[in-house]
Amino acid sequence: MRANVSSPRGDSRAAKAARDIIDGVTNYPVWGTLAWQDIRQRYRRSVLGPFWITLTMLVTIAGMGPLYGALLKIDLHAFVPHLALGIITWGLISGLIIDGCACFSAVETIVRSVRLPLTLHVMRSLWRNIVMFGHNILAYLPVMILLRIPPHWSWLLAIPGVLLVMIAAFPASIILGVFCTRFRDMQPIVGSIVQLAFFLTPIIWTPEALGSRAYLANYNPLYLFMEIVRGPIYGGIPSAEIYLGAIGVTVVLYLIAVPLFARFRARIAFWI
Repeated sequence: MRANVSSPRGDSRAAKAARDIIDGVTNYPVWGTLAWQDIRQRYRRSVLGPFWITLTMLVTIAGMGPLYGALLKIDLHAFVPHLALGIITWGLISGLIIDGCACFSAVETIVRSVRLPLTLHVMRSLWRNIVMFGHNILAYLPVMILLRIPPHWSWLLAIPGVLLVMIAAFPASIILGVFCTRFRDMQPIVGSIVQLAFFLTPIIWTPEALGSRAYLANYNPLYLFMEIVRGPIYGGIPSAEIYLGAIGVTVVLYLIAVPLFARFRARIAFWI
């Protein structure tokens, strides 16, 4: 009798989760509008709006580039583009992680008062960060002009890299959103880990600095996703190991996120 009762319950729970994911992902008019509203609300009284972040990145690049280039004894023409693209891409990845933690808890009022797919709020977070990344990439233009870096067709390969980052960020946001909604202490912990990860990821340093242990950088999942975006623009097409590693991490994230969301989706509203 127990087997007969639990099976339909599990099927029903999985079906509801699948319907939530489909409805949330495909409802672009809603999550797209909400994401734009978030950006306008955040920078409503600002003169430069979200371009303050772009300006901050540009100042950081201008300050850190010559300093760390001299400390690491790397030619500025090689190091500054590496640093600039690293900081810009890190802004996307870290933003996705931090916002993923609050993708449910930050919209408490909407979750409780409006019947919407929960994954719609995940898509809202993803779209908000991709829009921010779209104008933050403008911080690379002064670097191109000053160092006379001509654009190349290989740069277009960064677009599939960004898409893969977003595909991986979807299950990662679900995982982080569920745990950070259930355990509120998780969000500041994740924030601290992200700060530490900045220094452990080749952004202000290069893998070559590790010498014979440069291969260890490939075991950093954040480096893999950063490299599939930065690599085509900075140093050519990343190796197959980089792409396979990023795809492997993405698959693992989905294997964790799908059953987790199916089991705890109905409890998120009560945890909030």
